Amino acid sequence: MSPTQLRRIYAFSDTYGRSKNPFLQDDADSLISTDFRSFPLQTVRREFDIYGRENMTAHILRLIFQLHQEIAESEYMPEEIHGAFMQTMTGIFINSAPRVGKQNGDPFYVATVKDKNIRIVTTSPEGLSSVKEEIGSIAHLPNESNKIYGTTEQFRSSYTAFLLHPDHNLPLIEDSLSIIPDFPEDSWELSYVDRFGNIMTFTKNPEKVWQDVLKKGSNGEKPVTLLIGHTSQEVHLGISLKDSEPGSLVLYPNGDLEILRKWEAGDDSIARLRKSAYFQFAKPEVGARVRVL
Repeated sequence: MSPTQLRRIYAFSDTYGRSKNPFLQDDADSLISTDFRSFPLQTVRREFDIYGRENMTAHILRLIFQLHQEIAESEYMPEEIHGAFMQTMTGIFINSAPRVGKQNGDPFYVATVKDKNIRIVTTSPEGLSSVKEEIGSIAHLPNESNKIYGTTEQFRSSYTAFLLHPDHNLPLIEDSLSIIPDFPEDSWELSYVDRFGNIMTFTKNPEKVWQDVLKKGSNGEKPVTLLIGHTSQEVHLGISLKDSEPGSLVLYPNGDLEILRKWEAGDDSIARLRKSAYFQFAKPEVGARVRVL
């Protein structure tokens, strides 16, 4: 098996046609985590519509990087699976290029990752900000004279996932990694909403943010008021979901910082969603600022 053989392809585009409501979407986090942790050598191709929630892909990139590392270091899988996994490649395709100017959309960029067989094709270098330290190289396909489509082609994304193949033989122009913006050190934002309405957040330093939140909540003895976007709610602080009170909103560390409502006995499936953190914070957008009042 060649180390450049694509085994897993995850495509994210605003062209696939689904609702932006996370309850009506496939849960990319759950599906991808299961792919890696339970079926690391299986051939996978999945597509997710991101229209209206384009920023969610930053969370998915971080997740896939983490899962690659997790499987490589796993102690529950035989050594032969480790070896075979390291010879496979994951391709991530991200397309969102609205035509708001005279040009035919932003160029498609191809990024490689240090020490991991991961290849990314994206229209947004900004979406690589939170993983910038792990990007090894970046180049772009010019919109003109690229041997794959003409200057007026409106469905470029139907061609450009081909760039996930390392041997695509198309003319790329090398770029400096400086075109990827630095992720703000003090930013704390909503990064993902799962199919149960649980909210995942991201900050470059979750340990520091968690300690700051604990101080606000008297080391977890009292709840804090959390603002997401334009809506605030009282949130309890916990160490894990297991220790949380049923029916309450809770913030707890789980790699990143997560906010959810623990289900109560008697909740039906509709109530669980309608009372979820996502609904209680008035359905905030991915990328919304999070802070403690």
